[in-house]
Amino acid sequence: MTTATATTQTHTLFDIPTAYEHSGELPFVVLAGARGLGRSTALRELRAAYRGRTPVALIDGEETRFDRPPPGRPPASWSPAYEALAVVAEQLGEPVGGAGRITFPRLACGLLAVAAGGWGDRGLSRICTEAERVLLLSDTGGWLAGRWVGKTVARLVSSMSVQGQPVVEAIIEAALEAFSEGMSSSHRRLRRGAVWYRDHPHAAGNPKRGMVLLSQHFRAGGDARTHAEHHLVRALLTDLDDAYAGVVPRTQRAGRPVVLLDNVQEAAGRRLMESVLRDRADGRADQVAFFAGLRGQGHPALRNAARRTLPEATRPGGWTPRGTPSSHALLVSLPPLTPDDTRHVIEKACPGLSVPPRLPAATHRLTGGSPLGTALIAESARQNLPRGRTGLADLLLADHLGRATYQLLLDRLLPNEAHLDELSVLAVAHDHDSAVTLAESRLPAGFGASGVRALADRLAAEGHAPAPDHFVGDPFLRTLLLLRLRHGNGDRPDRTAWRDTHRALATHYG
Repeated sequence: MTTATATTQTHTLFDIPTAYEHSGELPFVVLAGARGLGRSTALRELRAAYRGRTPVALIDGEETRFDRPPPGRPPASWSPAYEALAVVAEQLGEPVGGAGRITFPRLACGLLAVAAGGWGDRGLSRICTEAERVLLLSDTGGWLAGRWVGKTVARLVSSMSVQGQPVVEAIIEAALEAFSEGMSSSHRRLRRGAVWYRDHPHAAGNPKRGMVLLSQHFRAGGDARTHAEHHLVRALLTDLDDAYAGVVPRTQRAGRPVVLLDNVQEAAGRRLMESVLRDRADGRADQVAFFAGLRGQGHPALRNAARRTLPEATRPGGWTPRGTPSSHALLVSLPPLTPDDTRHVIEKACPGLSVPPRLPAATHRLTGGSPLGTALIAESARQNLPRGRTGLADLLLADHLGRATYQLLLDRLLPNEAHLDELSVLAVAHDHDSAVTLAESRLPAGFGASGVRALADRLAAEGHAPAPDHFVGDPFLRTLLLLRLRHGNGDRPDRTAWRDTHRALATHYG
């Protein structure tokens, strides 16, 4: 495993004193868990640790840029994976030390072919923007970039005026001609990048045919698009192989390229992960150290991944992939804060203040070592200890940025949740049956068993594992929901809802 030291604001997540790598293939490391455990922070700090030393890219599958195509772009020529590959290449292409900028001619040719599938409307401004972005992936930077890219784009646009030829084929033919006739190093790279597509399935050794087929398969959607996206991922990895084995010796680079995929359960990162794992299982090695963040404890695409705790994962040995793609991944659970960690976080947040001696232990018991929970409670302590609010309950109810601390915590642990009222009632339940009883007696008509199942699925998707004696299995989240039931979503306690919900539960158990 590639080594690094990365710390969150609340906990040292990586502290490996001796550098080592797995012999042979690196695992595709997936940091798994619910919100608030530090996955995103760990990935951001890994990027900070590597930036400027080796090529590094970080994307978050939940960013809005991966939700839908840019304005005016047809969905048939865009996907979250397309956007993710373009963003990853742009970030990996940033100059690092004396090794120069990495270029992506194979990926650029593939992305250009796919983008051309959406240019039938001849919207020139959008076409020029998309083409320029893709072509620059094959450029090393400098003042000449704008000139050759501009001339190439102009040639692509002019090809669209030819009658009797499909737009995609006309553009790809014009691109290949421009690459062949151009004299710059970027043109030479793109020529080599296009030649790679002669090995595309059913291309029969013809690069143009390979690029046209790639574009057609992408536009077809379904499994055909999945295969096209897989080929684009392979183009990215092949370009990186060239960068580490070409004219610039690898010894001039500080280390492997590092790709960080947060929220890999979303389509943008998942497609990349699945393609990489499939290629590795087929024996296609690559140069990249992959780290991902997964919300939850597992995913169907990772059903055969080995599981390790973080201390186990930072020791050499003990991991060997098997025959399935997902066995080439390593699921790593991040540890909670220890009681000492919790005390350190609170004391660091409250310099010069007298921290009540029982507050750190009470905070740890409540949060279970959640870094997010600990950090927000520590911030509430910083603001409210001088005001005489010293108990943990006081700090949870205290105002923080206009809302109670426990409400902010719920916003972070269950963002965009439209059913917090219902979850607050169901947090009283001990199992599915009692949850259905509460739903039927305390929630709006029609919510019922189907609504209970939907919220159970929602909790599982957020990484909150069920517990045998509670509908809301996570004790910290359950406590926050019960606080919401007790105090309402405003300033005044809702004693009626609290009392009636507990009475309904007592009636259920007779």
